Amino acid sequence: MAASSSVDNELIPLNTQRLLDSFLEILSVDSYWGNEHRVVALIQPRLEATGVTCHQDAIGNLIGRWPANGKNSAPVMLNAHMDTVQPTPEMCPVVKPDAIYSDGSSVLGADDKAGVAAIVEAVATVHEAGLPHGPIDLVFTVGEEVGQFGADAFDPNDIEARVGLVLDFGGPVGDVITSQAGSRKFDATFHGKAAAAADPRPGTSAIAMLARAIDHMPLGQIDELTVANVGVVSGGQAANIVPPEATLVGQARGLDQAALDRQIATMQQAAEDAAAAFGGQVEIEKTCRFKATSFSPEHPAIQLADTAVRAAGLTPSHMPTFGGSDAQNFNEKGIQTAMLGSGYLNVHSVSESMPHKALHQLTQITIQTILNA
Repeated sequence: MAASSSVDNELIPLNTQRLLDSFLEILSVDSYWGNEHRVVALIQPRLEATGVTCHQDAIGNLIGRWPANGKNSAPVMLNAHMDTVQPTPEMCPVVKPDAIYSDGSSVLGADDKAGVAAIVEAVATVHEAGLPHGPIDLVFTVGEEVGQFGADAFDPNDIEARVGLVLDFGGPVGDVITSQAGSRKFDATFHGKAAAAADPRPGTSAIAMLARAIDHMPLGQIDELTVANVGVVSGGQAANIVPPEATLVGQARGLDQAALDRQIATMQQAAEDAAAAFGGQVEIEKTCRFKATSFSPEHPAIQLADTAVRAAGLTPSHMPTFGGSDAQNFNEKGIQTAMLGSGYLNVHSVSESMPHKALHQLTQITIQTILNA
């Protein structure tokens, strides 16, 4: 996507106090999955005051259309998710000179409310400055942290844009994600034979199979392309019964599809070998969540991101990620989408924080995306 002449313009001054106040207000509401309407109630009136037409879809995503102002260009999508992870008991952000912090009782929620606040403030800033811009589609999703539910249910026909940016990567502001891992879920249920623990000889322990399978699976950081994990194990009935059934739930992620396929095959072989070693059986279910994606520097979304980052006075850094995001759903639905580094720190913990500088930079990049699309 070609850059306009505004790339060389000076940065538009931010109303940093308004940005901070808005961010704090959004942070202060519990918007874990199912409660995102609390964020909608805050941001929808602000967006509509700038001329954005808003509606919610069936699952609760807030979708906005901001018409062009004096510029004929292709529409662009901006996205951030409104939900957070838990714990979220009170949500009391603490402002310090360097950053906004959680008070330690909950997550801060900068993931991804920093992206929400940056988009809302960027729209307000460009609107007040009266600067020309093309049509902008805004998509604020629900349920990202619990399975990308909002993006999965999102209908791409609700917007016109076919290129977009997702403000939801935990790296430094200026990072642009060019490779996103594919992921596959791996479930294995081992079947043995129950017996009394006092005389276990007729029995076959399904938990023993499961333990051997995990011991023979390469897990963690496999190599630079692949990671894998077993996150849930269950089985057994009582301490005095040889367990007839046990289940593991795992996943693998790969920046390369062939590497991902090899890892899943290795996990399957370990499970089958373990079951055979004990004379049991195993049922395996493999589910493809997303395919690995990789974008060249010429990809429209990468060009859009790089142009905006440079226009904001930063140098884009192309990065891979093993993390999941709504960008995966958008790409599979035909909207060419890249992720931007948002600058929040210690994500998904009660130590989470958002540096003031990073919030300002993220907002400037969002402004430049609007102006240079």
